[in-house]
Amino acid sequence: MPEKIRSIIVGMGGISRSMLRLLAEKPWHEVVAVVDVNEEALRSAGADLSLRQGALYREIEGAFRDSSADVALINSPSEWHYAQTEAALRAGLSPLVAKPLANSFADSQALVTLAAERDIKLGVGQQMRYFRHYLTVAEFVASGALGRIEQIFFFNAKPRHQARNLAGFEQPVLWEMTCHHLDCLFAILPELVPQAVICDGFLPSWSVYDSACMINGLFRFAGGEHMIYHAGYSSQSDCYELRLEGSKGVLRCRGLHMSKNEMTYEFAERGGAFEAVDLDRGRPPTQPWSLFFDRWYDWLKGGGEPHFSGRNNLKVLATIDAAIESLRTGAFAPIAEGERYQAVFRSGG
Repeated sequence: MPEKIRSIIVGMGGISRSMLRLLAEKPWHEVVAVVDVNEEALRSAGADLSLRQGALYREIEGAFRDSSADVALINSPSEWHYAQTEAALRAGLSPLVAKPLANSFADSQALVTLAAERDIKLGVGQQMRYFRHYLTVAEFVASGALGRIEQIFFFNAKPRHQARNLAGFEQPVLWEMTCHHLDCLFAILPELVPQAVICDGFLPSWSVYDSACMINGLFRFAGGEHMIYHAGYSSQSDCYELRLEGSKGVLRCRGLHMSKNEMTYEFAERGGAFEAVDLDRGRPPTQPWSLFFDRWYDWLKGGGEPHFSGRNNLKVLATIDAAIESLRTGAFAPIAEGERYQAVFRSGG
């Protein structure tokens, strides 16, 4: 990789605009081309990024063929991720793909395999763990104040009463939201190995979605930890709570949503009452994408493999795939020791 990373932006929606605002602060990044099917989005991107008309494309083939670039930032609808990421890999570009990597575990595995065959770094946009409250909780857990954690409650739902691009999406919660939840959970408790999962999905009468947009689940982990899980897009008000119970006490973190830096914390020693604690004192709010990009750049320049590599992200996607299987069968689905996923966990991916 050269010192200045040259990128092609695929999809000029809200995610790309958010990313570009922070990438503009990185002296090592340069946009050389933009791809979008919307002509107005292209014109706007060209003006904002000072790109010539020849650097604006309606399709990826021309951009990947003609542009002198190192990476492709793929922020299109997830049903296009597989084809666009495969094309980027075959063009020799290092893709950074919005989550989920693909809309199936098998397709995600295929992309990881292709990246390995071509010795190309494939990344997934899992930036949520860099929000202040996840960094704070991870630090508190690492301090040992909770002792051995054995019970986890993870609740996060929001009142999204406009389905947008997820209207007809199958399993929108698991693919679009749970992927972030699991990655953040693994950031807090990096030794967790998911053993089995069972989920129930439902559709409230007021929902605007076409398939189950609310999920309740039970997760078992290999170390004896258990998690009660709730997530969705059709709650009637914001819902966020992360509760960790350990041998020494309990930490409760509550707020509006996982993507907000504002959280309240309460701690109770074993058998005691909750008391408010200001765990964020001295830690300013974070810009998750900025921290993510610093880690991404380090990796591109030869640093260690991060959590968001395609290979490592398969741990998250395998867990989601098993949750979907449990919805189909109504029974616990094995994960780490399941025949379908053993290679992911045994390889350290």
